[in-house]
Amino acid sequence: MDLTPLLADDPARDETRQAIVDAACGSGFMTVDIAPSQLDLPDDIHARLLRFFELDTAAKRRLARHKFEPANRNVYRGYFPPQNQDPTWKEGIDLGPDVAHPERADTQSGDPLRESTPQPTESELSGWSADVATYYEAMESLGGVIAGALAEGLGMPRETLTRPFARGNSTLRLIHYPERPAETLAAMPAVDGNGDTRRWLVGVPHCDNGFITLLWQDQVGGLQVRTPSGDWEEVPPREHALVVNFGRLLSDWSGGRIQATEHRIVGGTRSRHSIPFFFEPAVDAHIEAPDTAGDGGYIYGDRLWERMQAFVEFQGLERAPAADT
Repeated sequence: MDLTPLLADDPARDETRQAIVDAACGSGFMTVDIAPSQLDLPDDIHARLLRFFELDTAAKRRLARHKFEPANRNVYRGYFPPQNQDPTWKEGIDLGPDVAHPERADTQSGDPLRESTPQPTESELSGWSADVATYYEAMESLGGVIAGALAEGLGMPRETLTRPFARGNSTLRLIHYPERPAETLAAMPAVDGNGDTRRWLVGVPHCDNGFITLLWQDQVGGLQVRTPSGDWEEVPPREHALVVNFGRLLSDWSGGRIQATEHRIVGGTRSRHSIPFFFEPAVDAHIEAPDTAGDGGYIYGDRLWERMQAFVEFQGLERAPAADT
């Protein structure tokens, strides 16, 4: 799908808007063609961001979450190393809104979801923090465009879906899936093929928890999504493209009209990188389908924390009750 009509306020925007709604309510995902230059980003922006993984182990561990480095205070943001006992076998860093909007870091509430993000120093990675801020803002803006198109296409007031993102708590995640050690492959679930063509499931099939995910993947590929028929379909990497996954929050917000995308990664034998941006509202945003009586809805941060416990890098984390945040 080409998003140019939405970005340029082109006469074809109505057709594009309807195509987005059809994808959201049908398959639950779409691939959009969009060059970095259309978002005022340099062509090599993804390579610039992935320089993070060139840091040595000690530098990355200084940014690790408390779960992995007990001396560190950051609980929700920061670096996580590969987990040997888990098939996911990935490392990465979670970056919050303060990387682009320093005023959004809340050090007073004690809520991990609002904490500031530890970053490498300028001497360790020159220009990296500036690139992160630029990319974060570009994805935040693109997420807002898609949110507005969805609202209008579904016949909802535009502000219903866009207002809660004015002080959103989106997450930019950089991920590296290292080549899996050969001795551990036998214990991983095989998903197709035999012998040299055999591939393994990396992690578990899941739906993202947020509103939408804007995903860049490198040319190694490995992303698969479950289609409405129940089959798994490859989502091949394409130059200048982002995969858009529709998340559980959006499914909740639309009263189930929009499908949350179940997806998985297969591979394990080659190093792979991806950069998802989880477009999310404010921690205290109230989520309730606007066209149903519902059950009173829920506070986004509370449900997010509950759902994140399903992922190995977040298991065992503690958060103060909502009344105390």
